[in-house]
Amino acid sequence: MKPTPELPLYLKIADELRARLLLLPDGAPFETEQALTAEYGVARGTVRQALNLLVQEGILSRTQGRGSFRTVSKEQQYNLMLTQELTESIRKVGTNSSVRGLSITLVPATPAVADLLKIPHGTKVRKVLRTRIVDGQPYAYCIGHLRTDKVPAFYKRDYKTSLGNLVRYELKVHIHSRRCDLCAVSADETVAAALSIPVGTPVLKVTIVCLGREQEPLLSDVFYFPSSQSLHFEV
Repeated sequence: MKPTPELPLYLKIADELRARLLLLPDGAPFETEQALTAEYGVARGTVRQALNLLVQEGILSRTQGRGSFRTVSKEQQYNLMLTQELTESIRKVGTNSSVRGLSITLVPATPAVADLLKIPHGTKVRKVLRTRIVDGQPYAYCIGHLRTDKVPAFYKRDYKTSLGNLVRYELKVHIHSRRCDLCAVSADETVAAALSIPVGTPVLKVTIVCLGREQEPLLSDVFYFPSSQSLHFEV
């Protein structure tokens, strides 16, 4: 068994700083590069990498001579809008892309899922599990949840491309926009088994929420990518 790779230090620092930033009001000043270097006891370049990542995510703005600030909330500034379905991007990576372990069930929404979809806790949602395979190897483990009051029922035979495309083109439900959140997490037993990696291995978690005309959440889709993959997102 291969040893679990350590998450780069700047990503660990970025995770902690992101949590701080999200608690701040719009436009609030943030710690200086110098102060953070002293706090973490690391090289200034490491802190700069972490801050630059938060700038790229759109939750931190930095101006020379003025400092760093929590970005003023404008949804299009800090919510990534993917230019195409993520599954379609995955399919282009390899010459042979397929889905394994597809299951579609009706389950009570967990508090986390219910909050994401803005529905009462315990409301029945349609849960879609699958593992995306590229060139014979697990590439991503995917967990989707769909509101039953907004999205009609569907079955395994209907699943041909991606969850978003199925909803939009097969079920004729209008998707107005999408929100995307990315973070690094440790693989639990389910994710590790699906991706054939040790439990605790760092993975990239990508959460996509599709919104309707009134900006109401229709579905959420969570992708887990192993750290062995090299990914490029066009946003």
